[in-house]
Amino acid sequence: MILQSLIKLYDAKQERGDVPPYGWSIANVTDRLYIDSDGNVMGLISARQEVKRGKSTKSIPSKMKVPFQYKHTSGIAPNFLCASPGYILGINKEKPERAKKMFESSKELHHKVLDGCKGDMAKSILRFFDTWTTEKANAFVESNEGIFEAGNIIIDVNGKDAQEDKEIQAAWDKYYESGGENESRGQCLVTGRICSIARLHPLIKGIRGGQASGTSIVSFNARSFESYGKAERQGLNAPVGEETAFKYGAALNSLTADVEHKTVIGDTTVVYWAESAESGYQDMFSSMFDPGNGNMIDSELKSAMEKIAHGNTCDLSGISISPDEPFYILGLAPNASRLSIRFFWSNTFGNLSRNLIKHYERMRIIQPYKDEPEPVPLWRLLGKMKPSKSKETVSPILAGSIMRAMLSNNKYPVSAYQNTLMRIYAEADIRKSNGQIESYKIGYERAAFIKAYLLKNGRDKWKEVIHMTINKECKEPAYLLGRVFAVLEEIQQGSSPGIQSTIKDRYFNSACATPSTVFPILLKLSHAHLRKLGNEKKEYQIHLSKKVGSLLSLIQMPDEGSPFPKRLDMEEQGAFILGYYQETQDRYTKKEEK
Repeated sequence: MILQSLIKLYDAKQERGDVPPYGWSIANVTDRLYIDSDGNVMGLISARQEVKRGKSTKSIPSKMKVPFQYKHTSGIAPNFLCASPGYILGINKEKPERAKKMFESSKELHHKVLDGCKGDMAKSILRFFDTWTTEKANAFVESNEGIFEAGNIIIDVNGKDAQEDKEIQAAWDKYYESGGENESRGQCLVTGRICSIARLHPLIKGIRGGQASGTSIVSFNARSFESYGKAERQGLNAPVGEETAFKYGAALNSLTADVEHKTVIGDTTVVYWAESAESGYQDMFSSMFDPGNGNMIDSELKSAMEKIAHGNTCDLSGISISPDEPFYILGLAPNASRLSIRFFWSNTFGNLSRNLIKHYERMRIIQPYKDEPEPVPLWRLLGKMKPSKSKETVSPILAGSIMRAMLSNNKYPVSAYQNTLMRIYAEADIRKSNGQIESYKIGYERAAFIKAYLLKNGRDKWKEVIHMTINKECKEPAYLLGRVFAVLEEIQQGSSPGIQSTIKDRYFNSACATPSTVFPILLKLSHAHLRKLGNEKKEYQIHLSKKVGSLLSLIQMPDEGSPFPKRLDMEEQGAFILGYYQETQDRYTKKEEK
């Protein structure tokens, strides 16, 4: 499914001219080897380009369309017209004997491709390979000390790059389509056609944490991964045609190279695309997936999402966005010498919008600051599922499961909910040196996810009582006790202005899990705190006292024993936290003047 989707993307991009044609690739080129018509080397010309990086200027290789670059192995495998100094000139500072073999293999390849050509450029290239010797290579090194810093070198004949010559292009296309050195033929698992089978799959670059030279999705580097009778036959263990492998590799590399349309979640690089290759869908998804950081303003995004979710097309910068467009999301992460597929999601763009709208609606909650992003982006939510001061990323398995739940409108992973509660219990409010709170243990991100989890995964009763803001009609004991705890904390803060440590630091976890053991103590403390308010704050004292009493009166009293539950289950603990959070935010919300 993944490879078929990428092949469709390649075909769509090929029609637009966004990807190289079959048998060609984009490579980083550092230098040109300049030769004349007789094949004599005239010099080495830099192909690097100068780019501005901040205040300084940096020299980087140029990206050029060249004949397909095969994957480098520990053996000798030359590339046509574009290769390292060892293959083009037979030069290697540390392994001169190996360089000779590399040059000879390159010479053999160029003869196989160009022997039938009648043009002057092809003949000049063959003359160069036939007349180049070790002595010439040594002399060349003496006059070109920077040759060992060169990367890929292309051949330039009388000022024209060889890969631009029409006859040479046709010769290479014929050679590549015939299978080249590959004599393995079989049935492609993707297309079902009998064709040349790729022994080595393309390298995928641009993956966070992956190898700089690229990493394969499909590879076999140990006997334990091989099928019976396929020992040391690499790609033949999972036969995929040369053309198929080329297409999916070119399409995927075009996605990973597109910085604007990919994102990183933990150790996972996420790419996404529409089947039509229309970039407008990617622009809109970027804004949907990371609200407030995309190319669309919030009002424009909300309007577009609603139109798409209701099955209507919308116009985005002159591009028609259809709800029926097939859309794909792929998560890749490095795993030893190959890439791991973290997740793959495919559906229509309309269903994607509907699912994300439902997720963001469940996540909506009152916030302490107006400038906070709404809805909560996934990267920010994941950041609250790990220790606040930790530089480590959250588990990639957890991140992937949350994202799948968002995209598919399925239940959230229980581990994510447990992780959120654990972080609340394990942490305290983080304060700055001046005493101001920098980060709350019960911030709006954690509260928002608890709310979303209870609405999606919890018992049906929560759907009626949990709202975006405080629900003063709710009579669920767990929610009410959370509100009571917030008022008791307010009483303490009122009696001791500027207090750094409140009952939340000492009693919150116990009150949330086993209310019957803690609330009698808290109520006794509150009487002492109310007395400290004194006559100067008599009205405030009466208001808080009545508020505690009215909340407690809503809790259904048992026939005998403590009025407080002995313990709260996981869902009830989440309701307790929500009650505390929303009551606290309600305290600071400005009331409209009547």
